[in-house]
Amino acid sequence: MSSSDSSPSPSPPSSPEASFHGQPDLERLVLHLVSAKRALTSTQYVHRANDVITGSRALIEEIATLNAKNGFARRGVDEQIETLEAIRNGINDAGEKVDVEFQQTIARLDVANDRLQTTLVGLRKVLIDPSLGQPAPPALETSTQGELSSNMDISGPTKSRQRTLHDFVDEANHEEVLASLRGFIDLYRDSQSDLDDNVGRLTESIAHVMEILLDRNKDSDPPKRPPPYDEPPLLISTMLHDMEMHASDMAGSLQSLISHYDLCISALKHTEGGGEAAKQALPADVEIDDSLYAKKVPDPMDDAERAEMLRVLENDAVEVDDVAAEIKDRADDMEALWAQLSDRADAARRSQTQLLQAYKSLLAIKTSLPLYVEALDLFRASWASVQVSIVAKTEELAGFCGFYEQFHSSYKKLLREAGRRSAAAEQMRAVASKARRDLDRLWRADQKARDTFMEDVGVFLPGDLAPGRAEAATRWEVTLVSMEESVENNEVGSRDGD
Repeated sequence: MSSSDSSPSPSPPSSPEASFHGQPDLERLVLHLVSAKRALTSTQYVHRANDVITGSRALIEEIATLNAKNGFARRGVDEQIETLEAIRNGINDAGEKVDVEFQQTIARLDVANDRLQTTLVGLRKVLIDPSLGQPAPPALETSTQGELSSNMDISGPTKSRQRTLHDFVDEANHEEVLASLRGFIDLYRDSQSDLDDNVGRLTESIAHVMEILLDRNKDSDPPKRPPPYDEPPLLISTMLHDMEMHASDMAGSLQSLISHYDLCISALKHTEGGGEAAKQALPADVEIDDSLYAKKVPDPMDDAERAEMLRVLENDAVEVDDVAAEIKDRADDMEALWAQLSDRADAARRSQTQLLQAYKSLLAIKTSLPLYVEALDLFRASWASVQVSIVAKTEELAGFCGFYEQFHSSYKKLLREAGRRSAAAEQMRAVASKARRDLDRLWRADQKARDTFMEDVGVFLPGDLAPGRAEAATRWEVTLVSMEESVENNEVGSRDGD
């Protein structure tokens, strides 16, 4: 408009009114006045723009403050989360280290148990030599073992079977050791489960804090006017600058409309009957400046000045609707920018709320943190005790295995000893048999000589001269003596010697 430097260029006329040429008559001036008055309703957009600018500056200050606080708080929360994750990972690593020690200890236990079971199986395969004179067992025997031992069934005849070395093994001893080992393993598993539960609770607590921080749109409405995905979000400074530019242009455009309205008033004042015509022609909802009806005489104006005034008025009247529409468009753009700025403020407020929730959750974790560390200490202490017991029991199993291996080896030596003793007994029997024959020969010879002697001189010798001369020869015998009799004879011989 010609009354304002900021007015847009005139648009091509789109109606018969816009294509009018020449000086406007009274009726046309009244129409221009009504159009100008209605265009002044754009004042509300300018007032709103002022409120938006004022509110935006307050929002920007709030956003800047909240972002600064939230950034500081978020860094603190992130550091706390990293610390908690480090503690959790440390507990996990310590637990895994203990578990590695447990697996190594169990591996050594399995080696000892496998060796024991192999030894027992070997004893089951060794049949007792009949030469030892062991009676056969009357019924079937079954040996069952638990988790750490083999399950074996000793099969045999229905009524009796040949005995094996395993029949002389009392499995109750090592079964008791295996049962206690299973108890220690269960104790370790229970303590490990307690530690895993505590680590799981700590992990869930950390995940809950992370969920609070990540779920920024939870329980909130989505943005009413989200920016297009192919356009990056505007900077806050750019948004404020655009709103200020819109507000400035709207104020300039409104000033042009006001100037045009004043020009319409002035034209009617300098037109005879203008005030009365405007009063009769205007709709009831349009208010006209009271100066039109005042009896005040307007400033004098010659025809040339009036013609120039009417020319300018007519040219400006063509642009009134466009200027009003432009103010409306700029107002809409400002409202869109205000909505984006409000959304960012809401996001900053939500972030603050979420950070406060995360902080409260961290406080709860802080209260429980000593319990998690204590759970690790208890797990380590439990394992230290269990490890000592398992190692001791493993040594017992190894001792059983060594004893049974020595038993097997001793049985082999027993067989060799039995053979040696049998050979020695056979030799003694041969010697005893020869001694019996020699003693019997000597006795018969002695008796024959005695008989010959008595026949020769017996009648000549008095009986009391050589008592016992007529007695039979002494007979010697070789007799098998039991161990008890041999010991008694040795003792008697020792006393006699003393």
